[in-house]
Amino acid sequence: MLLISPNSVSLLQCNLIAYGLDSINFNKKTDSIIVDFSVSDPSAFWSIYKNSVKYIEDILPVLPGGNFSIIKDYLSSSATSSVLCIKSTFGSIDSIGSVVYLLSVLDIYFNNVYVILPCQKSKNVLHLIKEAKHCLIPYFSDSLSTKNTDLSLQEYNSINSGLDFILFKLNLNYDFYCDRMLKNFGITDIVSADFDTSVQEQILSPTFSYRDKSNSYVLALEKIVTLNSLQTKCEDTSSISYYQNENVFIELKNNIQKMLLEEMKEFSKEEDEKRLRNIIRTLIFKIIKANNLNIPGEILNRLNKELCSEISGLGVLEDLLKDSSITEIMVNGYNNIFVERSGKIFKTDLSFSSEANLKITIDRIIRQVGRHVDEASPIVDARLKDGSRVNVVISPISLDGSIVTIRKFSKDKLSIDSLLFSKSISKEMVEFLKTAILLKKNIIVSGGTGTGKTTLLNIISSFIPENERLITIEDSLELNLQQKHVVRLESRPKSQEGIGEINIRKLVVNALRMRPDRIIVGECRSGEALDMLQAMSTGHEGSLTTLHANSPEDAISRLVTMIFMSGIEIPEESIIAQITSAVDVIVQLSRYQDGSRKISSISQINRTNDDKIYEIKPIFKYVQKSFDNNVVAGDFVFCDYIPEFINCAYQNGINVDMECFK
Repeated sequence: MLLISPNSVSLLQCNLIAYGLDSINFNKKTDSIIVDFSVSDPSAFWSIYKNSVKYIEDILPVLPGGNFSIIKDYLSSSATSSVLCIKSTFGSIDSIGSVVYLLSVLDIYFNNVYVILPCQKSKNVLHLIKEAKHCLIPYFSDSLSTKNTDLSLQEYNSINSGLDFILFKLNLNYDFYCDRMLKNFGITDIVSADFDTSVQEQILSPTFSYRDKSNSYVLALEKIVTLNSLQTKCEDTSSISYYQNENVFIELKNNIQKMLLEEMKEFSKEEDEKRLRNIIRTLIFKIIKANNLNIPGEILNRLNKELCSEISGLGVLEDLLKDSSITEIMVNGYNNIFVERSGKIFKTDLSFSSEANLKITIDRIIRQVGRHVDEASPIVDARLKDGSRVNVVISPISLDGSIVTIRKFSKDKLSIDSLLFSKSISKEMVEFLKTAILLKKNIIVSGGTGTGKTTLLNIISSFIPENERLITIEDSLELNLQQKHVVRLESRPKSQEGIGEINIRKLVVNALRMRPDRIIVGECRSGEALDMLQAMSTGHEGSLTTLHANSPEDAISRLVTMIFMSGIEIPEESIIAQITSAVDVIVQLSRYQDGSRKISSISQINRTNDDKIYEIKPIFKYVQKSFDNNVVAGDFVFCDYIPEFINCAYQNGINVDMECFK
């Protein structure tokens, strides 16, 4: 990349130099590009550049995609060298890192990149000077211009002591040039050309040819093109096959990553992912150039993609998260990754490059939600931007490296129809659940891990009327209710100082003061079960929650245990009496041998005369008949029991589809 400083040369003259550099590469398609930051008026371009101008602002937004070859094809689509200009002013560009990154890309894909600086000094201009390797400074041979050039050399050298200067002296009829500049700055390259009135008139003439080798101005431009190793860069095609060796590529990536992580320290607080990716790519190019590595574009694209994903994103997990067929991702240490598809677990051939790299990914996940993980707090729950739920366990709790479990959040909203299609539920079950919700019966969705409890809760909540005020309470937001009047509350763990915790129980108690029609708790795990049952029994009918249990009987036992965990001493018979009074229906979910998830039963809890005894009456259940060719077959059956609340509703004229119970 060659910076062209405007210095004391007027704007038009500076652009004439650019026009000369463009044309000196002859009139066919070339491998050079001019990036002109000096003109912001689009109407001026047509008088300076013959070919179509393209704009930096149109390219910067597509840079994060990393498809560099497409960018080059777009810029090289004109007949002569490409010209890239700016719509606004260079000083107004916020993301100078993106601009530097773009120039780095151009420097790889074009043989010659000529960057014309604007006349006004700004932070952006100084940043470019700091990043450049070569700088062309044109100046007139009069005393004022010579003095200004001397000052510019001092300023540029203080910013970038490794900058190679090329002085381009435009000789007028008088010459006050001082050799002191050459001695002070060790400049070995100086180009001069006649630039008196007659030469200027020639250049401005439409008949002037930049292929006229008898013209000293043309010869000077040609010399500039060939100076400082700006000749054509030939890509070593043999290096493509060399880097395609996986072991070689991994070693290259690991080495660059080590240097990159060191460079990234000053950007450790950067949260914007798009900006961070631009910074990472810029630093990758900087490392490659500093180490004189000749890396083909194909390999460079892969390096950028993988390192950006690992440092600014979620590394190898990103592709897994994009795979809609995967429902769960399990990382058992940096080199042991499993996924769940269709209810079955498979080992992948993916891995992180190191345990340190996995920890970087973990830090990025949990930092997004303001949480932390360390030896003092080695377990943490968090969620990704797409709603996926994440659990992290690190040493000393985990003995096999960091463990990450991601329950993916489905972007496709499931519906009752999707459950019917997958044979997870029967039409009769749907009608019963719809009726129970409309009658404001309290429902518990019970099941083992990964059986789809939250998914079912989301779906059946769609039966709740629109005019009700709903309050959802969760550890990690997963519920996505479609009603208009929904208040969503999420628990908060302790801070690093051990304060500020707001648990589910506090949220349930607070929700009672918020005038809810229904309270929906994503999952009962502990003492909040007592508050939930009390809410169900005291005017908040129609509430919903989930819990982990393998059967309706186990669900009751779990509730009893959780109420004991509340710390309040209550006799067991009183707890059972409260459960049977508050809970109307238990929907049990199960996962079968083929990985399918189904509602295995829907039951009602009935009180008996003895407070210690209750009965669970199944209404519907799934009966498995066979398991052939890894496929479970069976039927949903009605158990010849109609709950009393259904009969009462029907007798009172409420629309109940009694066909469900035949």
